[in-house]
Amino acid sequence: MARSKIAVVLLILALCASEFALLACSSGPRRQARGAAANQRVTRESPAILRNTIGAQGTIRGLDPILVSGYGLVVGLSGTGSSDVPGPIRAIMEREMTKLGVGREMGPLRDVTPNEMLNDRNTAVVIVSASIPPGSPAGTKFDVQVNSLIGTATESLEDGKLYTTDLFRGQVRPAAPSTQPIGEASGEIFINPFTVPGDSAGLITKTIGRVLDGGTVIEPTIVTLDLDTPSHSRARAIAEAINARFPRDRGDQEVAFGRSEETIEINIPTRFRDDPDEFIQLLRHLRIDQSFPEQAAVRYARALRDFPELATDLSWCFQALGDVSIPHLRPLYDFPEQTVRLAAIQAGAKLGDMATRPHLEELIMITESGSRPGLVKLLGGLGQNPRINMFLRDMLSDPEPNIRVVAYEALEKRGDPSVRRFRVSDKYTIITVPSSEPTIYVTLQRDPRIVVFGSALSVRTPVFVAAWEDRLMLRAEEDARMVAVMYRDHRTERIRQAEVETDLVELIEFLGHRTTPEEPAPGLDLTYSQVIGAISQIVDEGGVSAMFVTETDRLALDLIRGRQNDVVQERPELSADGALDSPEDLLTPEVPVAGGEGDTMLGGQSGIDASAPEERTRRSYVVPLQPQQPARPDDADDGGGSR
Repeated sequence: MARSKIAVVLLILALCASEFALLACSSGPRRQARGAAANQRVTRESPAILRNTIGAQGTIRGLDPILVSGYGLVVGLSGTGSSDVPGPIRAIMEREMTKLGVGREMGPLRDVTPNEMLNDRNTAVVIVSASIPPGSPAGTKFDVQVNSLIGTATESLEDGKLYTTDLFRGQVRPAAPSTQPIGEASGEIFINPFTVPGDSAGLITKTIGRVLDGGTVIEPTIVTLDLDTPSHSRARAIAEAINARFPRDRGDQEVAFGRSEETIEINIPTRFRDDPDEFIQLLRHLRIDQSFPEQAAVRYARALRDFPELATDLSWCFQALGDVSIPHLRPLYDFPEQTVRLAAIQAGAKLGDMATRPHLEELIMITESGSRPGLVKLLGGLGQNPRINMFLRDMLSDPEPNIRVVAYEALEKRGDPSVRRFRVSDKYTIITVPSSEPTIYVTLQRDPRIVVFGSALSVRTPVFVAAWEDRLMLRAEEDARMVAVMYRDHRTERIRQAEVETDLVELIEFLGHRTTPEEPAPGLDLTYSQVIGAISQIVDEGGVSAMFVTETDRLALDLIRGRQNDVVQERPELSADGALDSPEDLLTPEVPVAGGEGDTMLGGQSGIDASAPEERTRRSYVVPLQPQQPARPDDADDGGGSR
């Protein structure tokens, strides 16, 4: 009897064990997923003053630029393309060209087959790459880079035009599974401007180019906030706090939308699209509990005085809190501790407090050069005030070229009448600003611009300039009012001659102007890159007494970063010894920047003397403009609140 009871007990235990095993099997994956998610969460040790901020309780994902790429077709070349297309890529291109209308019964390309077009030496198959900014909505424009296929006979992409190309996430692979494109690109190819047109044997490759503002986002990219501790009520409270701080712009979606108990989708507002980093910092430092903002401002001010090492985080906390912070920031504008003072002034300026104006002006005049561009930008972001505009106009003559450029950009955004602009044949914009420092500043991405600093800047006389292997010549006698220009087209060998006023702006317009019945004035109809190259050569030959400054090439740096973050396996065309070169090889001239040993790249000690070009040997006047550094109070650790 006892044995039977024991057997029954053992049977019950076995059944229970099997039931538990079944339950474990059925619920195992979910528990394991939660465990894996927990292992990935960040353990944060935030200072007490930052623990109520979003950045202390969640991780924002999707902040890296997205690398996209695709195979494209460049047309309109002058016999410098090739028919060398690997079989798998040729199959892809024939399919895409059929979509574009090549070989169809109707349309301008009905009499040519895709295969015939690929075999034409006036076309070339290329790899199109780009970096899409995080959180970009549909319709966002961006630059794209174009590279000829490695191993093909393509000599140059000069004068080419990129047909509409679909762009897919990651690095292009011919055997990759079919996915939906998230962008597309098309437009005229922009070639390194510091090369000789038509010279395929030069040291700088012409098989790499770009299309300025030629990309368009089709599918928006997504930014999410993942909570460290999943909670429906917490996710709802955070979404409400974000939407209260950032009201929806007209035509936009809500900024924050809760997907689940642990994920909130973030839509970057339109007003922050040009500077998503600022929005992300505000988001990270936003208080979840929105009650009693005055008391929060008092606590932030006290913490800023007591813990200067948290100055960077607290400056963003003030900004995220909003205008209620301003009365508590003003007493800190004169604080003896420099770090505290800078943090307060930056927060006040971002909040539009006009009381920061005299403090910013003082700091701009006494601060070391590395922080000055950010301070000038802060000043330019304040509301309308004639004194601010007058100060920025004075900055147009600052010895440092990057300060001059930032001042010009601030004045342009403020609509100052001293900034004058006009388009040239829908190719680029010429902008003139008054300055006692003759400077020519050119952009290498997005909206093409040539900015002339200086009043009545003109070609020096007498002058004789022979550039591009004598394809471009300028000649004028002493005190002449006109300069004779001769240009021999590298494609047709046609020679064009004309006389242009010595005024530099007139010359820049003449170089790019396309003569039409509507605009019959003479012009050479050069591309934007050729105009930049011509002006650089003229300055280099001493034809114009001015410094030549180029914009920093951010696209190449973003592509390198995107390739490093991309998880897709690299194909041979994009390997380390493949088509995508370093940014230095892309748009930087192959000659050293003017200046002796120990000279800085920018500023008054750059080694460039614009007043006496005849005393110098031949050298480059191309000065790459360094990236602007934000006016941050310090580089202290953010204490976990902004990670």
